[in-house]
Amino acid sequence: MRLLHRILSKKSKTSKQSQTSKQSQTSKQSKASQIEGEALDREELLLEIATRRKRQRFLRDPFRRKPSFLIGPTNSADQGSLWSRSLNRSGFSAASLRISVDPDAEWFTADISIPRNEWLELGNRQNFAEEVASSFDIVLVESLRPIFRLRNVNDGSHRILEDFDLLAKIGKRVGVIFHGSDIRDVDAHAARNPYSPFGGDRAEVESLRARSNENRALLPELRRRKLPIFVTTKDLLVEVPDAHWLPVAIDFPRFHEIAVSSPIYSGSSGNSGTQGKLRVLYLPSRSWLKSAGIIDPILRKLSEEGLISYVSYVENGANIPHDQIPALLAESDLVIDQFLGVIGVFPIEALAAGRLVMSYMPNEESSTPIINVTPVTLESEIRRVAAERPVPEGGAEYARRWHDGRESVSAIRRAF
Repeated sequence: MRLLHRILSKKSKTSKQSQTSKQSQTSKQSKASQIEGEALDREELLLEIATRRKRQRFLRDPFRRKPSFLIGPTNSADQGSLWSRSLNRSGFSAASLRISVDPDAEWFTADISIPRNEWLELGNRQNFAEEVASSFDIVLVESLRPIFRLRNVNDGSHRILEDFDLLAKIGKRVGVIFHGSDIRDVDAHAARNPYSPFGGDRAEVESLRARSNENRALLPELRRRKLPIFVTTKDLLVEVPDAHWLPVAIDFPRFHEIAVSSPIYSGSSGNSGTQGKLRVLYLPSRSWLKSAGIIDPILRKLSEEGLISYVSYVENGANIPHDQIPALLAESDLVIDQFLGVIGVFPIEALAAGRLVMSYMPNEESSTPIINVTPVTLESEIRRVAAERPVPEGGAEYARRWHDGRESVSAIRRAF
């Protein structure tokens, strides 16, 4: 096997001014040929590693049919890790990947964590590519973020394409996962959802628009390559109708234990057993996206009236570590979500914990066991719950049925 030397990104010394343009052009062509040759060497090595892996697996167990998965490189909302654990419980082998600017500041821990400053070194990316070639059969790429970029092509094409080419060359199957804002058409969303946060001219909206437009422009190429496409919320099936719904997963036992140890309303009784204030939790990860300008004033008003107990997390909701969420849910009765028209990870965790959840969902998703509200009805619905104290129905069962990881594994199995 040919040994590959590490390529350092050092600038070459400036050529002498006396060199002719013809010599300069020849030098550039020679350098390009050298780089191309080194790239081909790397790819041949990866192919050899992947081929050897297949041969060893066959000799070890000729009848094995379950592949191994790598999911990354974002691990958004810990989904890569939760899906991986679900696959492992189902008899597959799987690992999550996170390429992070600061791994020590992460709320979630991926199975494979690579600091971005280390990933930027070609030698490290080559080593990781060899690890993938020798250890995994299927790579699920999140949000079209690059994983290897060994050639680092800058020809105007999408950065992920060279990774797809490499993975295909070494015999790996590939799928693509979109989590939401990485593929959602913000203008189409604003047109069909009267409460959409994307209707204004905020800088954040323009940033999301540019990102999703770039990714959606690649959809025809993904289809041409026949790559399975997954979306984590059902509203995205409107925009990517040929995608597979990949349900988000939660740690169901951890959150359902809250329903047993701290039942709803258990902390809302007043002195002498009288009924106390309704405990309301609103925890926006991004205030503008979660309609904090509408929701927070209503909650403050009801709190000032003495009807509810409410502590605002609008200013620092994005800074609450995920490991503190169970304690916050245990001290709450009602969770207010958003008007985006989707149900994400946090409200599903709240349902698993036996809490009431208020959110806006369009008619086609009305079967979700939440209290469907709009900016107009939110206040009156909170007043009703404070007065009636209804018992949650179907929330925990819904969370277990669709989001304990089993349905996620089924979706992946069907796609491959």
